[in-house]
Amino acid sequence: MKKTILAALLITGCFNTMAAESPSFYGDKFRGWYWFEEPPVEKEKKEDKVKPPAAAAPEKNSEEKEELVRLDVAWLKKKIPEYQEAAINNPTTQNIARYMYAQRYMLDMSSRFATKAVEFTEFESALDETKRRPLSSFSLNAFKDETKKAVGNVINEINQKAHLWFFFSRNCSYCVKQLPVLKELKIRFGINILAISMDGGVLPGMDEFEVVVDKSNVAERFGVKYTPTTFMAMNDGEGFTKIGEGLTSLPKIQDRILLSARLKNIITDKQYQTTQNVREINVLTDTDGTMLADAKLLESDPGYLAEILKSKLVDSEPVGAQLFSSISGEKQ
Repeated sequence: MKKTILAALLITGCFNTMAAESPSFYGDKFRGWYWFEEPPVEKEKKEDKVKPPAAAAPEKNSEEKEELVRLDVAWLKKKIPEYQEAAINNPTTQNIARYMYAQRYMLDMSSRFATKAVEFTEFESALDETKRRPLSSFSLNAFKDETKKAVGNVINEINQKAHLWFFFSRNCSYCVKQLPVLKELKIRFGINILAISMDGGVLPGMDEFEVVVDKSNVAERFGVKYTPTTFMAMNDGEGFTKIGEGLTSLPKIQDRILLSARLKNIITDKQYQTTQNVREINVLTDTDGTMLADAKLLESDPGYLAEILKSKLVDSEPVGAQLFSSISGEKQ
């Protein structure tokens, strides 16, 4: 009996201890079925995990970066032959298209340059090519009249310091044909002509010329082997120029007279230019044909070269214009 009582006390003590430890479980006995429920399991608190920072995207190295190519003239000059060769060797659609469009690109660049160049020169008087010779009939007629007048004035000045020698022979049929040319030259410009007979004879129609017979071998000393032959001789005997051997046209004799006079300093270079059908307007005003320029400015200043060359051309006189002096009010 004592054992039974002792066992009951132990069981009661155990239940009391459990009730004390789990008051929430046994405190719900009013629900009646609490003994069928499992005690609630306390959820573990999730630890706030610190997320590691996202790794930065790796930078592209220099080889992976996009490389841009300037499609300029230098590139096209190098690539177009390559593309052409590839298209000829393997005429696929892609190869032909690449070559044809590259060629079109080059043509468009050239066309753009040509358009801009024409626009620039249209208002850049120093580069106006009509100063050399006009293109329009309106200005060209005035230019021809000026040139013709200048030729007459310059040859009249030449006549003061030089004259012509005409070597001929009586039985020379070519001398007969050359004679009217020389007569026309005398009529137009009043140039003096000395006719030198190599065989002592004369030609019909030489009444207007002074005729002498070569008795002192002048022809031999001047190396005359053919007739007709024409020389320009300085009046002071200091200079002689052969301006015609065989039949020579009037324009050719006229041009050679003018050129010989310039080379002999009978006329100035400016006078000579006024007699030409195309005026020489040249930046190379020095006889050695060279110019000096600042090396640093040539590299750093795109406008430097244009300015120094332009300075050589700005004083060129336009056709159909005259220099006006604002001081006197008269042309110069």
